[in-house]
Amino acid sequence: MAYRKCSYISPNYIEHEIYYAGDFGAKGEKRQKKEKPTPLQIEKQNQWNRIKRLRRTLQLNFYPGDYWITVKYKAGTRKDIKAVKADVKKFLDGLRKKYKARGQPLMFVYRIEIGKRGGLHCHMVINRIPDGDLLMRDSWKKATDDAGSIDYQTIDDSGGFGGLAEYICKKPDVEHIGQIEFTFRDEDRKKILAINTSRNLKRPVAEKKKYSHWTIRRILTREEEIKPTPGFMIDRDSIRKGVNRFTGLSYLSYTEVRIKKLTRSDTWVT
Repeated sequence: MAYRKCSYISPNYIEHEIYYAGDFGAKGEKRQKKEKPTPLQIEKQNQWNRIKRLRRTLQLNFYPGDYWITVKYKAGTRKDIKAVKADVKKFLDGLRKKYKARGQPLMFVYRIEIGKRGGLHCHMVINRIPDGDLLMRDSWKKATDDAGSIDYQTIDDSGGFGGLAEYICKKPDVEHIGQIEFTFRDEDRKKILAINTSRNLKRPVAEKKKYSHWTIRRILTREEEIKPTPGFMIDRDSIRKGVNRFTGLSYLSYTEVRIKKLTRSDTWVT
């Protein structure tokens, strides 16, 4: 019987998922008792998958030191979702030209969010280049006719960008939205939930291999059998193994971290 190993490889991380991919019964793995997931459990699993996909996309395209920015408006400025999206497009179009003039591509992930008082703002992850903070500030002011303001900081990759992915994917507070003086149409709510990315981002694709029952059994019973890729180390806190209660099948997942991490400057076109 065989197990399949899916590996997601990025510059500083390699995430592995191993699961049973063979027959059941006497010659295969015995399926354990499984549960039928509730609608809430299905919703939670879908949300987790969404976070996982974004985390892997961030790992593949961004580095510690890249920008985490919030573009917003000066006090008293109130715009609807259509106007905000138009301003964001102007901002990104202008910034893309500035990046191109310096020989660098613009890469981004963004999501629009509702503030506590109902105002719309936008969070973004953007790749860093020299003087990028000045370029972003100038582009946002031009896009909003000087009605916009911007906060920015650099990101770290704690947890392999896991916390950042969770924040970007978080669901809006429905009760909070309901208390806002004005309401959003259903199509506007979808736009607020949407995560937008530049087209030039690489997308995570698994490299797949098959392993024998005995190889996986050895790893499942002895974690020291998990061997790192040269130049990487095993994040022991990332090791997860057991039986999926909804499929009844065994699984193993873990992450490798590059010992000497690559930085954004390693990618700059010179």
